[in-house]
Amino acid sequence: MVTFSANHRLALLSAAVAAALIAALCLGAQDYPPSVLLSALRAYDPDDPAQAIVIEMRLPRALAAVIVGAALAVSGLLMQALARNPLADPGLTGVNAGAALAVVGGLWTFGALSQGAVAALALSGAGAAALVVRALAGAGDSTLRLPLAGAAFASLCMALVALVVLLNPEARNIYRFWMVGSLSLATGAQLMGLAPVALAGIALGLMAARRIEALMLGAELGAALGLHPGRVMTLGLVAVALTAGASVAIAGPVGFIGLIAPHLARLVLPGAGLATTLVLACPVGAGIALLADTAGRWLARPAELPLGIVLAMIGAPAFMALVRRMLREAR
Repeated sequence: MVTFSANHRLALLSAAVAAALIAALCLGAQDYPPSVLLSALRAYDPDDPAQAIVIEMRLPRALAAVIVGAALAVSGLLMQALARNPLADPGLTGVNAGAALAVVGGLWTFGALSQGAVAALALSGAGAAALVVRALAGAGDSTLRLPLAGAAFASLCMALVALVVLLNPEARNIYRFWMVGSLSLATGAQLMGLAPVALAGIALGLMAARRIEALMLGAELGAALGLHPGRVMTLGLVAVALTAGASVAIAGPVGFIGLIAPHLARLVLPGAGLATTLVLACPVGAGIALLADTAGRWLARPAELPLGIVLAMIGAPAFMALVRRMLREAR
């Protein structure tokens, strides 16, 4: 159950995300004072260029960053719990590779596609990949078989992606941009379709948190408590597929948030249960995505650095620091 301390820290994290959201709306190739944002919220004037940029261009992108960051943080935390591996991330389910294969396959088959069609293909491919990996992992809790099956299937998908990209120059050009991971093409209509998918995955993860936490103690103990390990694993994997699939469909295969955000959420409230940590992980992941995307737009202006590149630049050192910390604790 969420304690007062957890509520207090959640409120602080939410306030930090709100501040990051305001910064994302005000900063960019052209900076605007907060008064422009306030005026747009009070009485939006589409003929005002500054208000139009803030509301029509930056707001969908900022909301996309919130959704993608929160979804990846939840999917990463669930994956680490299911695999009982603190270095696991959503990519172990094969969702990124499955989404990539679906996108390039669609480009090869149908030619140029709209952004909505690319998002639909990515979400479908991510879901199909999760189902295949779960089937390959077999019955039971599959703690060891799940990451192995995911790695094997991801390797197969990426080999097929490389083949399609090699044979189809048009697919290569579009795939190259999508694979980097960016929020520049996020739209309000896209978010209306994909945000419910991400929220459903987060809700499912919260509903399954107690059972997944019991499963982390071992399949035998979980069965003794009345759990069905295979069903719990499947339920958790569905939540991972929904959250990670929605984020891939919105921004492409963005990395590191699903790996780093769960550890930062644990630092916010050490010793908290999985359900509480899942709640705390949402604003942590959202804040990381917002700050990274804003930094990519502001530091490289008038151009911009895609979200995936910024996250790789800050995520790689963070990952190495995490590994060193774990090695010190193991000694």
